Order: sequence, then C-alpha cells, then structure tokens
Amino acid sequence: MTSFVIETEQLTKRFKKFTPVHNLSLQVRKGEVYGFLGPNGAGKTTTIRMLLGLIKPTSGDIRIFGKPLASHRLDIARKVGSLVESPSYYGHLTGYENLEVTRRLLGADKKDIDRVLDIVRLTEWKNKKTKTYSLGMKQRLGIAQALLGNPELLILDEPTNGLDPAGIHEIRDLIVSLPEHMNITVLVSSHILREVELIADRVGIINRGQLLFQGKLSELQARSKPKLRVETDKMNEAARLLFNAGYRVEKSEDILYINTDKSEAANVNRHLVLSGHKVWHLSEERKSLEDIFLELTKEAQSV
Repeated sequence: MTSFVIETEQLTKRFKKFTPVHNLSLQVRKGEVYGFLGPNGAGKTTTIRMLLGLIKPTSGDIRIFGKPLASHRLDIARKVGSLVESPSYYGHLTGYENLEVTRRLLGADKKDIDRVLDIVRLTEWKNKKTKTYSLGMKQRLGIAQALLGNPELLILDEPTNGLDPAGIHEIRDLIVSLPEHMNITVLVSSHILREVELIADRVGIINRGQLLFQGKLSELQARSKPKLRVETDKMNEAARLLFNAGYRVEKSEDILYINTDKSEAANVNRHLVLSGHKVWHLSEERKSLEDIFLELTKEAQSV
C-alpha cells in the first residue's frame, strides 16, 4: 500500500470574486521530491498555505502523515518545515544568531544549528551578519531554518525565485540531497519546468486552480504522439501525395509533419521517392516537455 505524506481530496478555496483552488486532489509519497508546477497565479501558493494550515479551505480534505489537518494541526506542524516566499531575518544578527531565535521558539536541540548550517553549506558564513548575505545565501539560510527540529516534510514555495544561475544550482543540489540525507519528503513549487524536471521524482501540474496532470514527467511525455519530420522538394506536391496515400499532413515552413511514427518511415520515403521527390531528411520527432507543458496550461486557460 502506497504511503502518502500529503493527500488532498477535492480541495477548494473560494474568495468573494474568484476561486484560486478548485477540487484539487494531490498525492505526495513518502521520501520523494514532488514538483508542484504551474504558471504564476495558478494557485500554488494558496494551496501551500492551506497545506500549512495558514488559511482554511472552503471545502475538501487535507491529510498530512495520514491524519486530518483540521483536527491534528499542532501535531502535524511539529513535523513540517516550510519556506514560503522570501524569508526575513534580523540583519544585524549573524546567520547562527538568527537560527538561534528560531531554535528557541521550536524548542529544538542547540546542536541542530550547526547540523543544518552544514547541510545548506553555510558553516563558514555562520558568524557573518545576514545583511551581508547574497540572496542565494538567504534562501539557503531559510531552508536551514525550515530544517530545524528534524521535520519529516519540507514545503518550499518557489525557492529559486530571483536567484542567479549559481544560486539556482546550489538550491537545486540541496533539494535533491535532502530525501536521502535527512529521510525527508519535499514538496517544491515552481513555475519553471526545467527546474522541476531536474529535481522531482513526480510532479503535479496546476493551472487556474485545477490539477491538470500528476505523475512522472516521463509519463507526461509518453502521452505525446510522435510525428515524422520530412524535408523534401516540391513541398505542396509532396503534401498532397502523402495526404492521398492516407496520411495526415501538417506543413510548417519548409518541413512536413506526418501524424505517424517511425514504423511508417520506410513507406513514407517510398511514396515520395517513387513519385520523383528528393528526400533530404526523415526522422521521428516528439514534442519537448516544455511544449507539452505550455500546451497543457494553455488549454486550461482557454476552457
């Protein structure tokens, strides 16, 4: 039986004039990095705020560690660390001192501070004032703060927002390492497919508050039917020839796309060559994950 750390059923949040989350059913498995993916304004942050108990859902159920959030909020909160939006610190205090403030509030062990600083690779900066930290360092300190108290679940809302490429790489490597090194489950939201693709075991894609897909990105790509890409001379004549042979043909500039896979490549080539066409290129193509993601979210916006 699959163990879900997060499970929502028909989760909905309505405000007076709009519904940012509608009938959302998520399933996050123990020990995975789950990418919560969607455009800006898709409903990700509202969902995360409900998962953390910061706002109440209008309807639907949330279960964390198998328990209803509504009736076990305090017990669950002790096992969850989070970083929602940009963290704020006392700039006149060092990184270590900022974590000490949080540690006292949580009642965590003092030795946890050095442990989490080591995990996020800030040990050599721990005695520097946080006002001297770069944005990437502040994000890593925020994750260290979220890791105090040994949480079993870590929820990160757009943790790479505003970071330079080096900062993004650091956060990405850190997230990937957490399940193995800390035996922790991670839910991380993002609007950037490439970032999620590099770190997530599974994803949930959301737009306009509705879940469009949940599973592995490889499963999403498998949904896309391949096409044959053909480059040949006399494009219009070639398109008519293949259409009359029973193929669905799309023309894009100097390329023909045939709605079939590589098993038909030899037949397509034979039709063209026997009719006097020169074939310069023939290959199978699948849509990129980015194209599939953009199509999926665009379709949801047009509904």
